Amino acid sequence: MNQISLVAAREAFAPGIFAGRNFLVTGAGRGIGKLLAERLAGLGARVAICDLVEERARETARIITEADGEAVPLVADVSKENEVRAAVDAVLSRWGRIDVLVNMAGSYGAAYRVTHETPVDEWDSVFASNVRGSFLCAKTILPHMIEAGGGRIINFASNAGRSVSPLLGCSYTAAKTAVIGMTRHLSREYARHGILVNTIAPGPVAGERVSGLLRNDEEGQALNGQIPIGRLAEPADIVDVVLFMASDASRYMTGAILDVSGGLILA
Repeated sequence: MNQISLVAAREAFAPGIFAGRNFLVTGAGRGIGKLLAERLAGLGARVAICDLVEERARETARIITEADGEAVPLVADVSKENEVRAAVDAVLSRWGRIDVLVNMAGSYGAAYRVTHETPVDEWDSVFASNVRGSFLCAKTILPHMIEAGGGRIINFASNAGRSVSPLLGCSYTAAKTAVIGMTRHLSREYARHGILVNTIAPGPVAGERVSGLLRNDEEGQALNGQIPIGRLAEPADIVDVVLFMASDASRYMTGAILDVSGGLILA
């Protein structure tokens, strides 16, 4: 873990706040998921790093373990039930329980694709990773959380699910809206078991993903201009809110959708 991540975690949150707690984070091999895993480990958590690509999962786990944290790399396509079950079983075999599930894995289609030109296989792929994946992870872990007497599930939606996504199209908008609906349903269904289910809805985040989608600097400037705060989110802006949602500070919150979009979405 790099020193910047470690220091930031300790400055914003009490040291050891997640000591003794086990997290499973999907899509944790790069980007926001990677930073989240590092920050969680810096705050005492044991973190299962689940990613579609083995090298990414192993690298994130290596960074954490070399900084004296505890992490296990897992490889799974979250849209496949047998792979999700194998990943969950591996965590339970190692640590005995999963206290917090963070459903971050999710793909998207081509940028600026209009709906009538969207291939069906692209639509299916976006739904498989975002909606089916979040459902399968929750479905697999929920019985264990019930048995343990509680837990947390944090889903990743998007400002697209709160409005629309001209950049990533109808498939992404619809998939992230479905994640919000799933969150609301699960929060009502499982609150009596002590399981809290919430969603974070980030706006555009600075990094390879957004920069790879924008066609020129002018589009980047236009995107910034739409955000009242005047800039894209940094990964840490998103991670800090996830840490709050995983902490005891959010103990009376379930079924919530937290917009972290710099004012882009005003509910």
